[in-house]
Amino acid sequence: MNGSLQLQNAKKTLYIIISVTLALFITATAIMSTLMICDSLEPTDSGRHDTEDGDLRDDGDVSTGNNKNYTKRVALTFDDGPHVTRTKAIVDELNKYGYHATFFVVGNRVDGTAYSGGNAMKYAYDAGNEIAIHGYTHAKHYGDESAKMEYPPCTDSEYYAELNNTVKAIQKYIPDYKPTLMRPIGGAITAERADKCDYSVILWDVDSFDWQHWYSDSTAEGSQEKRDTIINNVMSKVTDGSIILMHDIRQSTVDASIEIIRRLHEEGYEIVTVSELIGNELKPGTIYSKGTPYKKEGD
Repeated sequence: MNGSLQLQNAKKTLYIIISVTLALFITATAIMSTLMICDSLEPTDSGRHDTEDGDLRDDGDVSTGNNKNYTKRVALTFDDGPHVTRTKAIVDELNKYGYHATFFVVGNRVDGTAYSGGNAMKYAYDAGNEIAIHGYTHAKHYGDESAKMEYPPCTDSEYYAELNNTVKAIQKYIPDYKPTLMRPIGGAITAERADKCDYSVILWDVDSFDWQHWYSDSTAEGSQEKRDTIINNVMSKVTDGSIILMHDIRQSTVDASIEIIRRLHEEGYEIVTVSELIGNELKPGTIYSKGTPYKKEGD
């Protein structure tokens, strides 16, 4: 009897083991089949991925900022802002490519004396862009009487007030931020002021002339022609290391910038800040109108 009972128990145990093993096998087979089906539905070579905001990004067209295939680089610079909406629009376009620009701001357009663009400037800064000094009022230039400008030259006291008050306006929105760059109004500055300047003096080698071909309404008659002129002024002159002059207070500049950024990307340009472009060569009291050509690590 004991032997018969042990045999029956052994059979039951074997039956349980076989049943469990079979169930596990069936489950594993089902999982593998599901994975194979899902894998077959994956796009194999589309190059498109979700971005953080849910939009699709095509890695073949838009960079995340880590593209190792860049062969050239330039600095896009914007004067006379910030503008409440247009500065943000340009920043948003730069963000799509992982690019950064330098914004030379007018102080009374930051702190609310002229209008309140400070939040737009802070938006640009928070996105990784560089903030620099242009002037506080944009009412006088920093050169001498020989400079042919539509506004008069400033005195020494006015000159220093223009710079210092702009720094204060910037720091109202970005506490403790210390600008290292300035761009003189109209590009005019005396040699003595440039030599003694506490900031690097940044000019340009490519003028978009957006300050001549501007509009406020993208649908206005002639706007397309003006936009195309601005684009051509940049793309026909840009080279490796260029510093490009634009102004972020006009809708025409926003419209042209969208296409300029796209074309620069397609032609292998990385868009960087002025400080990134010039690098360790950047010194106060020195005038720069072009940056350092692109060099890959190890060159």
